[in-house]
Amino acid sequence: MKAELQFFMLKDDEREFLAFAEQHIDNIENQNHFVIGDCEVIFTPSVLTGDTLFMGSIVINSGGIDDGLKDQTRANNTYRQLRNWIKKRYYNRMSTWTEGEEDKSSRTRNIWLGTHAKKWAEENKNAKMKRSETSSICFGIAPELKAIGKIEPSDKKFRLKRSTL
Repeated sequence: MKAELQFFMLKDDEREFLAFAEQHIDNIENQNHFVIGDCEVIFTPSVLTGDTLFMGSIVINSGGIDDGLKDQTRANNTYRQLRNWIKKRYYNRMSTWTEGEEDKSSRTRNIWLGTHAKKWAEENKNAKMKRSETSSICFGIAPELKAIGKIEPSDKKFRLKRSTL
């Protein structure tokens, strides 16, 4: 299985996540390799530099059936537990744009924002979230969309056809 989950975390979010992760993995090597039997999940924490928070991730590559890894099922299940923990607690209504083109933003639902990172972004008017130091891809909390009214046809002709069915 190959999978990746991307997020923005501050140190408090990271501490909470690591406390959960430590209960489900065998060992942590080099502060970011979560060992599960003969497999590993790589944790890359977010980095805050000034007012810019750079994206982090958890990644698993437990190989295929022919790779000879004995613990890949357990590793895959552990990765899912870590992923689900993030998805249950983090916010994912984000917008994204290319730096300098803020007016051309789009929504994304596959980037996760930690609770402390969300509060930081809401309270810090200079806050920026970027994919990496060299990337021009930026992220922000997406504005809430207001209801645009009922989605019902107002055309009499349509109503007549529908009612005769």
